Amino acid sequence: MANFNSSERQDSREPTSPVPSTSSSVSREKGELAEVDDPESAMSTVARLLEDLHASMVSPSGKEATTRRLLELARAKKEARILIGSHSQAMPLLISTLRVGSSAAKVNAAALLSALCKEEDLRVRVLLGGCIPPLISLLKSESAEAKKAAAEAIYEVSSGGLSDDHIGRKIFVTEGVVPTLWDLLNPRSRQDKVVEGFVTGALRNLCGDKDGYWKATLEAGGVEIITGLLSSKNTASQSNAASLLARFISAFGDSIPKVIDAGAVKALLHLLNRDNIISVRESAADALEALSSKSSIAKKAVVDAGGLPILIGAVVAPSKECMQGETCHSLQSHAVRALSNICGGTTSLLLYLGELCQAPRAPVPLADILGALAYSLMVFDGSDGKSFDPVEIENTLVVLLKSHDSKLDRILEALASLYGNDCLSDRLDHSNSKKVLVGLITMAPADVQEHLVRALTSLCCDGVGIWEALGKREGVQLLISLLGLSSEQQQEYAVSLLAILSDEVDDSKWAITAAGGIPPLVQLLETGSQKAKRMQLTSCGTCALTVMISGHSGSPRGQEASVKALKKLIRSADSATINQLLALLLSDSLSSKAHVITVLGHVLVLAPQRALIQSGAPANKGLRSLVLVLESSNEETQEIAATVLADIFTMRQDICDVLAIDEIVQPCMKLLTSGNQVIATQSARALGALSCSASSMSKNKMSCLTEGDVRPLIEMAKTSSIDVAETAFAALANLLSDAQIAKEALDDNIVLALTRVLKEGSLEGKISASRSLRQLVNQFPLSEVLPDYSQCCFIIHALLVCLSGINLDNVTNLEPLDVLTLMATTKEGSHYSPPLCTGFLEVPESLEPLIRCVSIGLPPVQDKSIQILASLCQGRPSLLGEYLNRSQGCITSLASRVIESNDMEIRISSAVILISAMRDSSEQSIDVLEASKLLKNLISALFDMLKQRSSLTSLDIEIWKPSTEKSSLNYEQDVLSVPELGKVSEETVALWLLSLVCSHHGRSKYTVMELNGVDAVSDRLASYTANRQEQYEDSENIWTCALLLATLFQDSVVVQSSEITRTIPSLASLLKSDDIIDKYFAAQALASLVSTGSRGIQLAIVNSGAVLGAVALIGQVESDMPNLVTMAKEFKLADNPSQIILRSLFELEDVCTGASARRSIPLLVDLLKPMPDRPGAPLIALHLLTQLAEGSEANKVAMAEAGALDALTKYLSLSPQDSTETTITNLLGILYSNPDLLYHESSRSTSNQLVAVLLLGSRSSRLSAVRTLQKLFDAENIRDTEVARQAIQPLLDMLESGTEIEQQAALGALIKLSAGTISKDSAMFDVEGNTLENLYKILSFSSSLELKKDAAQLCYILFENSTLSEACISALIKLGKDRPNCKLDMVKAGIIEHALDMILDVPVSVSSSIAELLRILTNNSGIAKSSAAAKMVEPLFLVLRRPDVTMWDQHSALQALVNILEKPQSLAALKLTPKQEHFQQDITTKNAVVPLVQLAGIGILSLQQTAVKALENISQSWPKAVADAGGIFELSKVIVQDDPQPSQALWESAALVLCNVLRYNSDNYVKVSMAVLVRLLNSTMESTVTIALSALLVQEKSSSRCAVAMAEAGAVRALLELLKSHRCEESAARLLEALINNSRVRETKVAKYAIAPLSQYLLDPQSKNQSAKFLVTLALGDIFQHEALARASDSASACRALVSLLEDQPTDDMTTVAICALQSLVMQSRTNRRAVAEAGGILVVQELLLSPNVDVSGQAALLIKYLFSNHTLQEYVSNELIRSLTAALERELLSTSTINEVILKTIYVIFSNFKKVRFSEAATLCIPHLVCALKDGNEAAQESVLDTLCLLKESWPQMNEDIAKAQSLISAEAIPVLQMLMKTCPPSFHERADSLLHCLPGCLTVTIIRGNNLKQTMGGTNAFCCLQIGNGPPRQTKVVNHSICPAWNEGFTWLFDVAPKGQKLYIICKSKNTFGKSTLGRVTIQIDKVVTEGVYSGFFSLSHDGGKDGSRTLEIEIVWSNRPSNDSM
Repeated sequence: MANFNSSERQDSREPTSPVPSTSSSVSREKGELAEVDDPESAMSTVARLLEDLHASMVSPSGKEATTRRLLELARAKKEARILIGSHSQAMPLLISTLRVGSSAAKVNAAALLSALCKEEDLRVRVLLGGCIPPLISLLKSESAEAKKAAAEAIYEVSSGGLSDDHIGRKIFVTEGVVPTLWDLLNPRSRQDKVVEGFVTGALRNLCGDKDGYWKATLEAGGVEIITGLLSSKNTASQSNAASLLARFISAFGDSIPKVIDAGAVKALLHLLNRDNIISVRESAADALEALSSKSSIAKKAVVDAGGLPILIGAVVAPSKECMQGETCHSLQSHAVRALSNICGGTTSLLLYLGELCQAPRAPVPLADILGALAYSLMVFDGSDGKSFDPVEIENTLVVLLKSHDSKLDRILEALASLYGNDCLSDRLDHSNSKKVLVGLITMAPADVQEHLVRALTSLCCDGVGIWEALGKREGVQLLISLLGLSSEQQQEYAVSLLAILSDEVDDSKWAITAAGGIPPLVQLLETGSQKAKRMQLTSCGTCALTVMISGHSGSPRGQEASVKALKKLIRSADSATINQLLALLLSDSLSSKAHVITVLGHVLVLAPQRALIQSGAPANKGLRSLVLVLESSNEETQEIAATVLADIFTMRQDICDVLAIDEIVQPCMKLLTSGNQVIATQSARALGALSCSASSMSKNKMSCLTEGDVRPLIEMAKTSSIDVAETAFAALANLLSDAQIAKEALDDNIVLALTRVLKEGSLEGKISASRSLRQLVNQFPLSEVLPDYSQCCFIIHALLVCLSGINLDNVTNLEPLDVLTLMATTKEGSHYSPPLCTGFLEVPESLEPLIRCVSIGLPPVQDKSIQILASLCQGRPSLLGEYLNRSQGCITSLASRVIESNDMEIRISSAVILISAMRDSSEQSIDVLEASKLLKNLISALFDMLKQRSSLTSLDIEIWKPSTEKSSLNYEQDVLSVPELGKVSEETVALWLLSLVCSHHGRSKYTVMELNGVDAVSDRLASYTANRQEQYEDSENIWTCALLLATLFQDSVVVQSSEITRTIPSLASLLKSDDIIDKYFAAQALASLVSTGSRGIQLAIVNSGAVLGAVALIGQVESDMPNLVTMAKEFKLADNPSQIILRSLFELEDVCTGASARRSIPLLVDLLKPMPDRPGAPLIALHLLTQLAEGSEANKVAMAEAGALDALTKYLSLSPQDSTETTITNLLGILYSNPDLLYHESSRSTSNQLVAVLLLGSRSSRLSAVRTLQKLFDAENIRDTEVARQAIQPLLDMLESGTEIEQQAALGALIKLSAGTISKDSAMFDVEGNTLENLYKILSFSSSLELKKDAAQLCYILFENSTLSEACISALIKLGKDRPNCKLDMVKAGIIEHALDMILDVPVSVSSSIAELLRILTNNSGIAKSSAAAKMVEPLFLVLRRPDVTMWDQHSALQALVNILEKPQSLAALKLTPKQEHFQQDITTKNAVVPLVQLAGIGILSLQQTAVKALENISQSWPKAVADAGGIFELSKVIVQDDPQPSQALWESAALVLCNVLRYNSDNYVKVSMAVLVRLLNSTMESTVTIALSALLVQEKSSSRCAVAMAEAGAVRALLELLKSHRCEESAARLLEALINNSRVRETKVAKYAIAPLSQYLLDPQSKNQSAKFLVTLALGDIFQHEALARASDSASACRALVSLLEDQPTDDMTTVAICALQSLVMQSRTNRRAVAEAGGILVVQELLLSPNVDVSGQAALLIKYLFSNHTLQEYVSNELIRSLTAALERELLSTSTINEVILKTIYVIFSNFKKVRFSEAATLCIPHLVCALKDGNEAAQESVLDTLCLLKESWPQMNEDIAKAQSLISAEAIPVLQMLMKTCPPSFHERADSLLHCLPGCLTVTIIRGNNLKQTMGGTNAFCCLQIGNGPPRQTKVVNHSICPAWNEGFTWLFDVAPKGQKLYIICKSKNTFGKSTLGRVTIQIDKVVTEGVYSGFFSLSHDGGKDGSRTLEIEIVWSNRPSNDSM
């Protein structure tokens, strides 16, 4: 890149815009900048500005303003630059502006291009957009600003370099950019310095070392130009010129003389001066290096110009000037290489600098020489091949060191470089010591520095070692002193030197100890730096510490400290130390050998392998000594030895294979059965380490391990201690590789213990368990090891958790991952349902460890994780993709494995997973790949996979191919998989992934082009199509090739390639394939080509025959593979490619009128026929045919010949959708516009269908149909048909209500109809509607002139006809109906008089019309009251008497008379005849009931309306008359009438009349059908609903069958609606409950339907009626008695509703019903249990346990029992629940003195199912109440208590000791009760009671009552008794003097934690006298029996000297109870 100083760069970057800015424009620009911050408006802002730029092409000022605004946006925001650059029109507009815009606009455009080039992605787009020619032109212009802008733009465009961009290079070469730039630098041009800087920068970007530009440069005088630029005042130009000169010399070495002659050497040396910036100096040094490397003349020129001192100064300049950075290092490197070139190599340079250091008058300061020497020594690598003795340089520097002055730092720097260079230090003595000494001198204070300098010179010159050089002990003391308060770095150097001393000289160790070095060194172990710690480990004397641990000196604490220090200090296992420790171990003087064993173990860990395994070696002896110690009788020593051996074998796996022999293994095996658990555990650890790698075990090793019994290890693995189990598994893990051991372990249920370790163990334990599981699975089928799916799922999740905790650094093998890989890829899928892969996906978060392994693991770990994830991709790829995209490292790792792996299966699997990630978020995945610079490499790797043409892999992956079966599944599960596994090749996956990348990342398409991807894919397609008959192994290659081409061809730049046309024949041939997917994606590729390609490409596609293939594809995708459309959307492809191809091609006039189009017409016509397998094809064919028909008359005829007219007519008869119907009629109109087709044989059927469209079609289709008919009516054979007559009505309707366009079309059709005979009759008046009125409206109102002309023409035709009376009357009727305001005008016009004159003389049809007209007129109350109305009565009465009058005519006349006679005003003007008066009475009294009832049921709505309305009032007065006239039947007909459907008002009126009749007499309830009554429930009138409910209740009670009939009639739904609307709630609920209580109703579907509404009613806050709520609850209870209904999906909502009801504290009855309903629910479904719990039901029921109502509390307890009958609600079990049950039990005992057995059984169930509750305080507090229940309860209660106490007893060993003790003590209160039960209860109780008695704590009381006949042969008897139980202390009674029958009555008590078992009571009776004590006899009593019986008493004979003396007896009473008695206490 170019180098600029800040001011120059800012000037060049920001040219001043020539467009003046106003305040309005400034504010607008600020607004636009603000809009860019908003992502939603940013795009619209940019698009608007670019649109303005396009629109302002003719306005220079507008163009200037717009470009300036775009420039401001681009400079301000990166987002704006991206939006502008990505806009499709941006580049063409800007390039156009550069060419033809004004000067200011050009400047702005060039500056804008420069800004866009800041983004690398956009730079390529700018370059390919054609910017170079206009920029070159602008650069040559006279405007300074224009030159600056153009130069900057060229510089920015070229800033990416051209080494890897052959397209860009070709552009620059073609346009001659480089020569033009050289011309601009010609001194004659005198360019601005800013322009000069940009131009030189661009040349620097474009000109490389091997480019072909340099010859042209030389010819153009480039040398002089560059040399001149070296003297420029522009630093950027100087730097760029020097860099160009370096490249020029490298590329064209022959030009060096010319360069020298031009004065370049002096200029370059001048640039190395300190006055220049660092970048200029770096470039100058680069040029000098290039010069000196190519020519000896150049070297001499540099030397002659005084270059050596300058170059030496350049080497040391960064350190002297305190500069840092890459540029500084580059300057030093170039300068040193230039010096090396001049001196003849690096070796010569070193010698030269060494000599220069000794020169008396050096041309350079000594400090600079030493600095240059130091840097040269540092970078020296010996590559020049010259021999060189570094001692020469060392001697030179040492000489300088001896006489050092102020240059000491530089000398030390050179020495440090010398000793720090590996190439040189190897050839120097004591280089390491010298290096440390130099560092120490540098850091040491002045007084110490002198001593250390002398030591260094002595070490270098005197031939002594470091020990002598430092002054031996004096030097050690000096170093020890530096460990104090010195800096951390100085401490490190001091410790390092001490470490060297102790390593080389043994005396130094004792010197360190004697000098007091141990304390500071030990302190450094705790507080020092890591480096100091490492260095000092070898510097301490171990002898003193070894003595300390021997125990002869020092306290125990001191011994421990010594052990710690020794373990830190000893870092190697020397023989002396081992022998010393062995001597201590084998000596008998030590009281404890623990410390010696510990240190010996540490030393042996450090010993080399050979020393440990070689017999006789000290280390081997030490190891065997430790093994012998295992047989020691001292458990402490055994424990330490076992621990140390376990540590050794664990840390030194390299010796385990050799040492796993009987001598070592057998002692460890023996200790497995040790009573000391620690010893057994550590022995197991040792065995585990010895058996570390089963795969590498020798036969000897396996035999010695399997000979022993491994059962102790198996039992140890199953022990309760998790630590012990982990250790056992560590040993078993590798032993299980033996089949016999594995079989034994598997049979012993080792998997259960293994599962527990995986669940509860530590990380190491889980790893060992994983290794064990891996061995088992390797030995046996997975289904045999893990037969249960749920167990497999647990193992999977446990292994994933374990995997998440493992540190993956440098790990290549993970046992959990191995097992997971095997489980994920197992072939035993048929054994598990569902497959094991679903177990990975049940907890998606558990996939993160696998993703982590892929992200940061090493390749072996990555590969196994990839195999697992690949197998999971088929399950839920979107979920997997989501987790993959959360980890950026995972995406990059997968890409790396695709790129780097040599395993084909891993590459495929990685690509498959990448596809899943990209399908979830393509943009995110691609952004990650692009940021990691892997995207291009990935694409290249994918093409490598594509080119390999590998055979199918053995990897079983589901082929990602759309299913050929019709499916309604989603794309996720259906598109990318098929049911069966198949083989998949690298090529398929590579093509798929390439397609995904290219479809979402435009620049990747260019990368594919650079890799000749299109050619490769085209060749593959061509090969396939040329050999289609051959069987391809991987047929997916073909459609994936087409898919990739489809994504590539979406880019217009890609399509411009000349190679594209090669693909067209192959794609066209692929369109003819038998495989639908191949055809589809071939069509996609062609669609992309058609859309982006040129006209030539489009014509080539036509010529390839693709048109017919595209036609054949129409509609197939939607039917055969409907999910292909979804796939196309993922790749941003078109939904229907065949349609796009055909539409685009048919737009070309040549194609539309050509042969291809005509050949496609028959095929398209065939598609019009309905095809079930291609439902979408007809519509597409319609559009395409329309497109062809509009363009050519010949095409119309061809379509008719192909049967299009007939096909369209038939299509139209199928009533297609509205839009399709419109399209068909439009196409028919186009076709019939051809006069030759009007008389086609299909024209009549077409007209018939068009009339049907007029009647039934949509508005748009009707308009289109009218226009088509208008064309058809030109044919005389159509106009004179009956079909034409049928068209009149819809045409008149359109004329009446249509828009102006529709009216004009209708008028046109009607006018054409008038040309036939039909216009001669009254057809237009025979239809509904008033033609005259409609025409009047058109002529009267503001219609268009054209429309009025058509209306007038039609009027003329109509008025030519004769008078049409009936038609006129019909028109008047229509007018009266539609325009009521006209009625009075009609009366005034004399309509009534004329009508009455005609009514009796005309035919009956006309008279009926007149009666209807009079009825309509008298509907107006004003007319009905008038005198004109009175004149109607007589004629109407006469009409009614006509014998031929119809019912409808009677209705009209009757209604007219009713209208008149209801008005008293008209009656006053009327003189009624007797007959007329009788008529008036008839229609207003009950005499009219019969006809009205008959009229009500006639089925004619208008008549029914009149009759029912009249019956409303009559039924209130005479309900019986209505009933007797058959009113119930006729009105029921109205209620259930469906055709015609009565209006709501009529229906309600009929319902009201019927209810009036029913209300009159309840006996009528049974006369109404149930269907009618159910219908009445839908009434909006509450009175009607009430009567219906009452009638239904009566009928329901009459028969059980009625309930089923009502349900079938819809009563349940109607009742639910009533409840929902809170109408008649109680009655509705009562009837509903009665219905549901019927078992047959509950078996119908309506019962299930009722659950949700009933639940909602209970939850509705508006439900206030308690009776209704009770009945609803009862109904729910009835429903859930049915088992299937209790498991229905809506039952969960019922649970919530019932719980909510209980929360409202209802009545006891309602509570009981609700609880019973909940019991039915939870008994049948776990889901319902959880629903109750989640609704808070448990807390509510807990409160109900304390209800005073016994039934409520009992039912509540029973509900709790059902809720917790299994583990579904284990998280809801709590202490509070137990407390509530306890409180309920207590309340029962206190209030009712009864025992609720249900509560006891509930407590037992909870304790039985939830073990954790037994350990709680609540359980402890419950025991006293259980004891009370045991005492007072009945037999069932006692049995429940016994079971519960036995459960608690079983848990005491696992409980906390205090809790277990408390429970047992409280339970002991039951001892008397239990003893009683043993005597009184059934035998079934005995076992449980006895087991409880023998585990409870109690009190044994022994009472010695008296003795009998205790006389002695000599002396008196002073008797006393001694008592003893077992080995306990004896007890003694008092002495009773002088009595042979002593009475003691003395009791003794023993307290037992557990009842005594197998123990005996020993009693010795003695007599005390003067000479001692004599034994009177002994009694031994077995005390087991008393535990069960409670009391054991009687007389026991005393035995003496082996025999019994029956005369001597003791009376004894033994009692076992729960507490001691007061007497005994």
